[in-house]
Amino acid sequence: MNERLARTIAAIKASGADWGLFTSPDGVAYSTGHIVSIEAGPSPFAGGPSLAIIGTDGQCGLVVTNLEGGTPSWADRIVTYEGFSYKDPTDVFANYRTAAAEMAKELGIGGVIAIDEQSFPLSLLPLVERFSRVSVEPAFKRERAIKSKTEIVLLREAALTASAGQRAFLQAARAGRSELEIFADVRLAMESRIGERLPVTGDLISGKERTSAFMGWPGNRRIATGDPLICDLAPRVQGYWGDSCASAMIGTPSPGFLKLYSAAKSALKLAIETVRPGVVIGALDRSLQDHIHRHGYSYAHHSGHSIGTGVHEWPRLVAYERETLKKDMVIMVEPTALDPDIGGVRLEFMLHVTDDGCEILTDFAHQPGI
Repeated sequence: MNERLARTIAAIKASGADWGLFTSPDGVAYSTGHIVSIEAGPSPFAGGPSLAIIGTDGQCGLVVTNLEGGTPSWADRIVTYEGFSYKDPTDVFANYRTAAAEMAKELGIGGVIAIDEQSFPLSLLPLVERFSRVSVEPAFKRERAIKSKTEIVLLREAALTASAGQRAFLQAARAGRSELEIFADVRLAMESRIGERLPVTGDLISGKERTSAFMGWPGNRRIATGDPLICDLAPRVQGYWGDSCASAMIGTPSPGFLKLYSAAKSALKLAIETVRPGVVIGALDRSLQDHIHRHGYSYAHHSGHSIGTGVHEWPRLVAYERETLKKDMVIMVEPTALDPDIGGVRLEFMLHVTDDGCEILTDFAHQPGI
């Protein structure tokens, strides 16, 4: 049995359920291996989200449109439905509900049903309304937090793809170019490395005002000498997300920017030296925030998050998190230093928690000036 499927079943059992119904893109990808297309948001050719139905006895079913019927998955049974027809009228919403009901009947779902509460659509309520229902998320997020060897290989590939984008950023960012022009080169580098179109999220922002606000997509703003920039890249590769962040100033960095950069860089170094199994996550976040504050800068940002088939997974690196780091967690650490008179600096690496420390999965170098 696939290890991710086995962990999904463990989450269903831990939820006190007999069956699990998964409808979030990252949940379906994790539990069945089916990579849900997300580039354009919800598909206009689908009657609802892709549906995985998994039993504690090992049965695994998948409901997708006919356009997705041939995509890779380890589901035992795949039911497809017509999502769109240019020849004859079709009711895609009714087709979806019928296919889901067919799958549920064939598998014989019953007892207690665990669902993705945040993404479960009202259209599927008839499948489960006569059964007891629980949320699968508390147990599912815990099972997904520890990565298998196969997942770490996939996450490493995603991290290296993000690194390719960061190297392109350092080469492409120069005075006179727009944020969008730079981002086009960055995205091209990541997609050329993989050889296909990639979903990408993150930030590419420039100037004191935008970088001190620390988040935003690129726009038509032209870069000038002396501008600070933040480039945060998260590409999804083979269903797994990579992530990274670099910050630099165009031209020779000012003394003020170098101090800001040094605060964030030393905080990242502190994190790399600290991360190991047993460290309380909330304490790690507080130590990084305290480090930035001692340098005289504001933080106003989380210290990071876990990553996998979801770009932001549990546990997140926040002060209230009491969970401890464990071997084979993969986390993003991204200390941030902000000064509205200078701008913002965020530096991020992707870390694999090992037996007695951590391994950096990204392979680009941070530098303060471009």
